[in-house]
Amino acid sequence: MAAIIHLMQTAMPPRASSSKTAIIAGILAGLLAAALGATYVYQHAPSAPQERPAAASAGKTEARQEEQAVTALMALPELKAWAAHIEKASSGRAHGAVMLTAPEPRLVEGQSYYQLSFFENTPEAAHRWESFLVTPDGKHILVDDTASDEVLSLERWRKESAPMDRVATQ
Repeated sequence: MAAIIHLMQTAMPPRASSSKTAIIAGILAGLLAAALGATYVYQHAPSAPQERPAAASAGKTEARQEEQAVTALMALPELKAWAAHIEKASSGRAHGAVMLTAPEPRLVEGQSYYQLSFFENTPEAAHRWESFLVTPDGKHILVDDTASDEVLSLERWRKESAPMDRVATQ
């Protein structure tokens, strides 16, 4: 054992400690542990052949609908402009991103909506620019005005907030 340790020390010279290296190593170790845990749970879970296909199908449908909602939201000219502005202003260090901000859909006038937000994603943090409600098919988009606790139509939001002006002033 001592010979192995000695060989490793001579083959790899010591390096200065780096916080980035430690962070990356921690993330990789966490991902590996999560993958091993998921594999163990999957292999040791009781099988229920009748339920798995239905659950898998429902999960795929939900994922596809969430993707449709995100795609519809990112197609808005305001979000395209915001994302381009963030990239340019940060020289590529920050990016615009849409994230699901609540696990459960929200009902508005009997219609189910995904709760999504547009964020400026920087290496240090994510900064929310705006919150939206999007139907699973992506055909209806509302703005969740958290300041006034109102739900606005896109037209009213555009008129009252002038969202395109944000890229001109920031």
